[in-house]
Formats: sequence, C-alpha cells, structure tokens
Amino acid sequence: PPEFVFVSFAYELDNFIVSRMKHREKILESPEVDTQTIKLELASFARDLAFVSNFSQQLGIVFFAAPETEQLRGALKDSIGFKGETVRDERRARLFHILLYTFSHNIVATLAFCLWSGAYLTASTFLQKIDPLDVSLMFYLEIDQLIDLIERPLFRHLHLRMLECEDDPYHEGSGAMLFRTLKSIMMLLPQSTSYMILKERLTSMARYRQSAVALSGLSKHIDPGSETDVFVKRIVNVRRLHCDAKWRNIRAESLEEPCRLVGEDQKLTAAQQRREWLGYADEDEELATKEKIKQNLLGNTPKKTELVGVYENLNEMEASAQLVLNENEECEQCVTSPTTKGLIKQFEQMSAGDEGKEDQSKPQWREYWASRQ
Repeated sequence: PPEFVFVSFAYELDNFIVSRMKHREKILESPEVDTQTIKLELASFARDLAFVSNFSQQLGIVFFAAPETEQLRGALKDSIGFKGETVRDERRARLFHILLYTFSHNIVATLAFCLWSGAYLTASTFLQKIDPLDVSLMFYLEIDQLIDLIERPLFRHLHLRMLECEDDPYHEGSGAMLFRTLKSIMMLLPQSTSYMILKERLTSMARYRQSAVALSGLSKHIDPGSETDVFVKRIVNVRRLHCDAKWRNIRAESLEEPCRLVGEDQKLTAAQQRREWLGYADEDEELATKEKIKQNLLGNTPKKTELVGVYENLNEMEASAQLVLNENEECEQCVTSPTTKGLIKQFEQMSAGDEGKEDQSKPQWREYWASRQ
C-alpha cells in the first residue's frame, strides 16, 4: 500500500540524517582533524541535506499526482482541520505527523501537505518563523508550482473554505487561518505572474469575508504541548538544521575558521530520534511494546480458555437443540402420518383398558415396539 511506502521512506530518511549528524559531530569535535577535512565534511553534509530536500519534493509530487496514491490522499484530506474523536481519526492524524517528518525537509512540500491535510494554523505559524536562508531562487520556483497546484481542481475545496466564517478563527481548519496562510505566501513572493494570480484570488475572497481581512489578534499564543505546537516545532527544527548546514558551508568557503560547535538540539541519538518519530513516551514503553510484539510472534500469548469453553458449550447447546428439534419434527410427522392413526388408537385402547396396572403395561409397550422393529 502507498502509506507503507511513504512511511518506509520517512523512516529511512530520518535514519540517514541521524547517521550523518553523528558523523559530522564526530568530525567537528575531534581535535586531530584539520581545517580542510572540516570544510569537506560541512560541504558534504550540506549536499546530503539538499538531496533529502529534493527527495521530499519528489515525494510531494508523487503524493499529489500519482493515481496510486489516491486512497492515501483521501485518507489524509482534512485529517487535522476536521479531526474527529474516533480511532480512525487518531490514526489519520498520526499518519500526518509521521509523514510531516519527511515533508519538512522541503518548505513547499510542507506547505502543500499542510494545506491538503487542513493544518492551516500550522502552516501560517511556520511562515511567520521562516528563515531568510530558506528564501532562495529555488524556493520561488517551487512556490510558483504550488500556486499552480492550488488553482487546479484538486484544491478546489480550499477556494470554498475561505468563504466560511467559523466561531473559532484560531482552529486548525478555519477559513481565517487558510486565508492568512495564502496571504503570507503572497507577501513572500515578488510581483510576478504567480503573485498576481494569488492576489486576484485573495481579493475576490476578501470581498466576501471582511472579518477575515480585519481579523485582529491572529498572533494568538499557541498552548505549549498542543498538536499545533508539536507540528510547528518539528518543521522549525528541520528547517533550522538545513539553514545551519547552509550557513556552515558558506562560512567554510570563506577565509574564516570553520565553526566546530554543534548545537544541543542537533545532538540526537538514533534511539531518541526513533522514539520521537514512533511516538513512544520513553524507553520503558518502547521496550514493553517490543516485548509484547515478540511474544505475539513466538506464539506465547496467553490463551483465553474461558472463551473456548463458552464456545464449546454453545456448540453443544446448538447440537442438542438441533437434536431435540429433529426429534420433535419426527414425532409430528409420525402423528400426522395416515399410516400411524391405527397405532395411536391401539395405544389409547391399551392405556384405557387397564389404567391401574401401569407397571404391567410397560412390558406390553416394550414387546410391541420390539415386534415392530
């Protein structure tokens, strides 16, 4: 299934980045390494992150264009903006969080993914924290493709959603947040064709929702630990890693001494990164889950014998009930059969002839049935 392919790529990309971060940290903190080796390592790390960014962009193109991902697109559509309370909704939101780890390596892929999943507040909050190093010529070219994608029928539902006025404009899937996100994208663009297309769209929308244009207090504080806060932190941390690599590479190409310091936020072990990605609270929870999966694979799970007994009793009851039903049907057939009317009359005469001798009549019954057989 496509969701398995995307999750597998997300997992492998995270492992690749963690391994490269550990290798870079080892090179930078080693006092025996010369300056030239450090410059080569920083340039190599920047190229690796550029490759990951391009790979994330291609995944985004496959996600929105390939017919094989139609089912996955349907599952993730509005998975955050219109999230319910069912188990299926929780799984959809969890899948969005996992794939966000991959799409965060490319800004435009992140914005497109958030717009499709209804995470408008996440996209709007992230755009307010965008780093100047992320705004480049490639960024403008990719933004042009995003605006062209938004104008296609695939994103037609966004055009109508901007007309909605919700009670809570700070909700993830509110039309006000969608309007603000697109307005922020427009303000980052130079006055080009894409700028004019988006401007015309937002101007026509603003005529129908004056409240969205004059909405005040959009910089509402986001509660720490909330779902939006987790999403924004993930995107910001990934983009900070990319910008740090760009800055180190630029500095390494200059005459200045390369920086050997590695931030604490970039000193993540592979185990910590895996637990964060899979959603484990701590190491104990991860070990307990692995042990449970291992026992299930080995077939050492405790069997519910009481349930088996219940099913066996039900089977016995069903068999006995079927036997009684068959006997009753046979009796009814015997009674209603024309060939047995004479026998019934004989039984009635034998019973009426000697009512006081019940014990003596039983052998007669046995003899009669023995003769009939």
